[in-house]
Amino acid sequence: MRHEGSNMARAGITYPVDEELYFSFSEKENGYSMLKRLHGILPGAPGAFVLNYGTEMAMLDHYPVRQTTYQLVHDQYNVRLSEQYGHLVDVFICHNTHIYEDLKRLHPGREQRIFYRPHGVPIPAKWQQHNNPEKPLKLFFLGRMTKAKGIFDLPVISKHLVDMQVPFEWTCIGNGPELEQLKKEWPSEYPVRFLSPATNNEVMDICAEQDLFVLPTKFEGSPVSLIETMSAGLVPVISKLPGGITDIVQEDIGYALPVDDNLAFAKAITELHANRPHLAEMGRRCRAKIIQDFDVRKTAAAYHALFHRYEEFYTPKNLRKLKIGSRLDHPVIPNWLTKLLRKKAHG
Repeated sequence: MRHEGSNMARAGITYPVDEELYFSFSEKENGYSMLKRLHGILPGAPGAFVLNYGTEMAMLDHYPVRQTTYQLVHDQYNVRLSEQYGHLVDVFICHNTHIYEDLKRLHPGREQRIFYRPHGVPIPAKWQQHNNPEKPLKLFFLGRMTKAKGIFDLPVISKHLVDMQVPFEWTCIGNGPELEQLKKEWPSEYPVRFLSPATNNEVMDICAEQDLFVLPTKFEGSPVSLIETMSAGLVPVISKLPGGITDIVQEDIGYALPVDDNLAFAKAITELHANRPHLAEMGRRCRAKIIQDFDVRKTAAAYHALFHRYEEFYTPKNLRKLKIGSRLDHPVIPNWLTKLLRKKAHG
């Protein structure tokens, strides 16, 4: 477990951190033993307890804590957790208006404890100003290399672009279980480079050399990659999904297109290729949008202001002690026995 402020250093922002603790557990462990160990590392003093995983919420349902609980609701997984464990949550925080409305519907009477707080990103000094209209369009993918992110749509979009006689070059950054398969299937006639930068600064330097952020994703909440690339002046061509994408990508700054419509993606890219002054103007609007609404210096301050209100939001919790795990997860079964039986069963 990590202090909420400890990861802000890369944005030039630091918050005091007294201690960083990491909690490790095994899938073979008795779930109730694991919850007890997790509870044991929590401080005894009041404060803000920020969480978003089922393990943490199950622990809250079995052991009382003195902290005020803040649930970060990123996506539908977290929405379902809010339904299951909402009786333990003092404050809900979400990153897009779609989930914000879902939470208000699911938790009537608690609207004053539900907050919309968008993600924030550092604003890079280096950004793409689209000053070379004669060059091939530089297309950028940044994300996890899985089918759900639409990575196998990228060669299909490329084929359409070739048919439309649009010159292009791809740069793809990301890791994931299907990266090697994508490399194998990528046609050699479509120019591409797959990169693995070591730091976020390197990612953003590469990003600033691109033109368009292309993400034909099938499932998304509020992609940080969208905000990061827009901060560098890239124009998004992205799947239209409810949530952060529709909050951010309006017609004046990008294209939000139907899922699986690769031809529509190619047509949007072609339009921008044919009108480079419009591309440059959209890029400026993208960057201005992020500076105005998603600068991490502003968003981090808003989060911490909310966390500092923990005394105001605290309520005693009514523990329901909902069942977790399988038959081998039980309070009366010793942890060593659960681990032994699972080891024998699964090797």
